[in-house]
Amino acid sequence: MARAPEDNPFTPGFGNLPRVFAGRRHEFADLELMVERLARGVYEQARLVTADRGFGKTTLLREFEEEQREAGRWVVRASATTGDAVIGRLCRQLADLLAERDLGGALSRKTREALQRLAGLSVGPGGVTVELSPARDADRGVELEELLSAVAGLARDHGAVLLMLVDEAQNIALEALGQLFHAIQEVQSKVVTVRDPVSRATRRDSLPFGVVIAGLPGLVGRLQQAGSTFGERSKPLPLTAFDEADMREGFRALVREGGADIDADAVDVLMAACGGYPYFFHVVGHETWNAGSGDVITAADARVGAAGARPLVAELYEQRLAELGQKQRDYLVAAAGVPAEERTSSEVAMAIGVSTAALGSTLQALTDRHGLLRRGAEGRLVFTLTGMDRYLVERDEQTSQR
Repeated sequence: MARAPEDNPFTPGFGNLPRVFAGRRHEFADLELMVERLARGVYEQARLVTADRGFGKTTLLREFEEEQREAGRWVVRASATTGDAVIGRLCRQLADLLAERDLGGALSRKTREALQRLAGLSVGPGGVTVELSPARDADRGVELEELLSAVAGLARDHGAVLLMLVDEAQNIALEALGQLFHAIQEVQSKVVTVRDPVSRATRRDSLPFGVVIAGLPGLVGRLQQAGSTFGERSKPLPLTAFDEADMREGFRALVREGGADIDADAVDVLMAACGGYPYFFHVVGHETWNAGSGDVITAADARVGAAGARPLVAELYEQRLAELGQKQRDYLVAAAGVPAEERTSSEVAMAIGVSTAALGSTLQALTDRHGLLRRGAEGRLVFTLTGMDRYLVERDEQTSQR
């Protein structure tokens, strides 16, 4: 059939669920294994998902949430905005979860009071009620530990697993960050002693409480600032570019979902244009779909699509550059001008004309906080956004010619 824009299966943007989820097989398998082990009473580290914007953190969390809800798990998810509102959002979701299962009456008085002090909420036969403003003097770390322990215990009693997913965690205020992760660590350290009725042997089961936290690469540094050891206790799941197999599978699956097909040469063109970056995958794919109307996407369509996507890609680069200070932007421009195979911190410092030590904090900010550079093999610096180095070189040349 002829393809049309209204049938376009590609969905550019951040955090949306694609019509077909492709890639991230290793990360998804790890999260699924975590849940299966928790269901058996085995301790599992919290997962810390970090990556720059556009690498699919939110999509991974939402896809995982959908799958686990369908499997009957108890899932609460909140996206953090600047400040401490995420704790209240998690409390509301926990209250709703209990109300949906008519478990409000199973809470102890101590837990009900913790919920009231944390979020001004109560759970009863009629559902969730807003009773009063949260107590300003509440020790939120202790109160949240009480609430999470109680709900995880109820999950265990009902043969379920409680999963808490927090997105954009780098936005949480330092005080709230410390309180939240203190509570998580305390709950995950709790055990229930079980005696085998036949052998009389005892074992210690962990509460079925799984945690997945997602944020920008600078999140680990934020945790350290908050005095939390969560970064060291958790299992890191850094998201990098899609591998070639995932990209090829993703293009074919989405195109077929839209009712068309794609030839091998077109996939090669799209692969080169995207460089494994998930955000570009949808931007370039969207433009390519709209580049023609045939039932097979050709290499010519893909070249038109890649060209049409360039202004959108450039806009993303400029958005990321706008978040930087002048010294950081200058460092990136200098790094882009050094050939990729020679791009080390010492070569970049030489290009700028200062010592490597003088640029240490600048490089650290670009790698740890902004995630625009990463350290590759043999100390080489790698741009995390595909094509950004080429874009900076071309932009610098255009500026110097004016």
